[in-house]
Amino acid sequence: MAHVDPRVARSRAAVLAAATELLAERGVAGTTIEAVAARSGVAKTTIYRQWPDQHALVLDAFDTVLPVTPAPDTGALRGDLLAIVSGLARALVSSPAATLMPALIDAAERDPGFADLHHREAARRHEAVREVVQRARDRGEVGDDVDLDDLLDALAGPLFHRRYVTGRPLDDRTAERVVDRVVAGLMRPTGHPAT
Repeated sequence: MAHVDPRVARSRAAVLAAATELLAERGVAGTTIEAVAARSGVAKTTIYRQWPDQHALVLDAFDTVLPVTPAPDTGALRGDLLAIVSGLARALVSSPAATLMPALIDAAERDPGFADLHHREAARRHEAVREVVQRARDRGEVGDDVDLDDLLDALAGPLFHRRYVTGRPLDDRTAERVVDRVVAGLMRPTGHPAT
């Protein structure tokens, strides 16, 4: 592992903390490099050495509060999806990412450059679901006709709707109900081999 200069690590942490605070307070538009420099006390030139622009800094700040996690491997599709969806439900309730998400979505609607980065970031986060579905295919639990985009919508959609639209409780039981409905629609009947 490469040695990281402690001063660089400190300035990076200060910049990311300031960016996260500003995102929550002012949204993406208010999280400029200038504002982050003023809040963190780190020079703009130093910030630009680590992040080429505001987009990269915002996405990095978001990653600090909602890191990408590796795909779980419980040995069954239901267990894997439950681990992923429960983690998302908890993040939408208790993580700082929950307050940042609307700002990121708003920025993607208004800024084509940010929209492109946002979609690439979302695709990176969806890799865990793609991986567990591929393993389920390999085990014969599901067929090759599973539409991953529809699956992602069916898993995440209800959670986002509860968090940002209805305000209804969002907990592990909610995650379990969502996963069970999705898995019931995907699973091959017992005794029917994959074709």
